[in-house]
Amino acid sequence: MTELEIDSLVKRFDDVIAVGGVSLTVKAGSLVALLGPSGCGKTTTLRMIAGLEQPTAGDIRFNGESVLPLQPEKRNIGMVFQRYVLFPHMNVAGNVGFGLRMRRLPKAEIAERVREVLEIVQLDGFERRFPSQLSGGQQQRVAIARTVITNPRVMLMDEPLSNLDAKLREEMRAFITDLQKRLQITTLFVTHDQVEAIELADQIGVMFDGNLVQFGTPEEIFNRPRTSRIADFMGATNLIVGTLERKGDGESVLTTSVQKLRVGHAPPHPVGSEVVATVRPEHIDLFPAAAGGDCAENCFSAAIEEAVYYGGTVSYQVRSGDFSLQIKDRSTRRFARGEGVIVRLNPENLWVFPEVGGEREAV
Repeated sequence: MTELEIDSLVKRFDDVIAVGGVSLTVKAGSLVALLGPSGCGKTTTLRMIAGLEQPTAGDIRFNGESVLPLQPEKRNIGMVFQRYVLFPHMNVAGNVGFGLRMRRLPKAEIAERVREVLEIVQLDGFERRFPSQLSGGQQQRVAIARTVITNPRVMLMDEPLSNLDAKLREEMRAFITDLQKRLQITTLFVTHDQVEAIELADQIGVMFDGNLVQFGTPEEIFNRPRTSRIADFMGATNLIVGTLERKGDGESVLTTSVQKLRVGHAPPHPVGSEVVATVRPEHIDLFPAAAGGDCAENCFSAAIEEAVYYGGTVSYQVRSGDFSLQIKDRSTRRFARGEGVIVRLNPENLWVFPEVGGEREAV
């Protein structure tokens, strides 16, 4: 297995810095997702690893050895593109075995390996079909099979699911996860879809404006974002401004416009600092107003301003004075607009940003 290291990678196009000194390590056999909005530099990073773009500065190493001197075909990289790029005049077996034919392997060996890999991607029996006879998900599996059959040292995937409908994307996420764990191919996966990154990746690198702004596990990125911009990109829309009143023993107390709130961790700010905290909409507890006496801490009264039904969930906007929060609650119960409720913020789900206002800190 191969460990992929990206070291201070920079790419400039004239005066535009597309990638600004990105460093990260993809451990051997793991899957890392580069997550960010369009134009953030994630695909350019992928292209530099593949050898399709020459870095302005920095290094790319496989198991400690630089691959920059190597031409793309010498790096033994498998690439799965957003578009399937299948040969329309070749059947499935022809498409999957194309790379092996270019390496001039014996026909019998090619046929056997094609059979094996089609079984792995659950397309055995489809050998004679042409791309036009396949669904989008089946075409993407052919593209993946064509990549893994060459036993690449590293697999690069550039938004491979974006052309599929929602149900197929969900199925393909599960398929890619199972396949990658089974084959243990070191994989870098580029996406702008937060759910995709969280479900697929062992670790996630969030990129904005050509910079890697946070790198960590899906749980860290989801629940402990470094900045408000990362939190907003990950769907945590609630920002709470407060003053750090005290901290210690692994927890803190914030004074906010609604009341004092206990926070289940100690942020790295001095007491008296104005800080910004966040809590995800799905991590807030909502109770009928009559249940107020049963709520012990971090509870306050509020009123429902807006309620939007999404099937399995209901999105509420609640307000208490000048304090407004978005809450996602189960749809098996409903609160009406204008109804009084009790809101509880679990201290363990309140997160104070370690660097207030920062967006482009070094990782």
